[in-house]
Amino acid sequence: MKQKVHTSRFGFHERGLTLLELILVIGIFALITGVASVQLANFQRGTVLESASKDMVSALRLAHDKAMLGEDGNINGQGDPWGIRFANSTADTYASFYGATYNVNNVKETTYLSPPLTFSTPAEGNNTDVIFTKLSGTTTASSITLTDGSQTKTITVDTSGRVSSD
Repeated sequence: MKQKVHTSRFGFHERGLTLLELILVIGIFALITGVASVQLANFQRGTVLESASKDMVSALRLAHDKAMLGEDGNINGQGDPWGIRFANSTADTYASFYGATYNVNNVKETTYLSPPLTFSTPAEGNNTDVIFTKLSGTTTASSITLTDGSQTKTITVDTSGRVSSD
């Protein structure tokens, strides 16, 4: 008895997928998945970078507002300048403090950057202090650069105390 071969309406033999076709489909799927995961990782890093820079801008603006209001950090009734210290060390941090100069005893809050975030400005092993003058809110112009290894955000403070981020 002769075996009957089924053909599709296009005239091809119906046999299912060959091993080569299966490998090709899996390869295409793996490529698409790989590209999508890289894009997702970049998006997540960008989101973390954006969030951290917004937190730093908020901390600077809060210090500026406290200085302009003459808020008293040590409860001596005289009001104080307020500032933020950006420290690029083994654990990159920024700290809110009161006083005309940074003093570890006057720190109100310290925030640690979560990896992979680091400061590229200030340089490794250095600090940048942004101190807002009591009542006027003026300061020395400064910029802080935050990086996640591939993207950067720069926070700029002008002499009038205005804070902005790129």
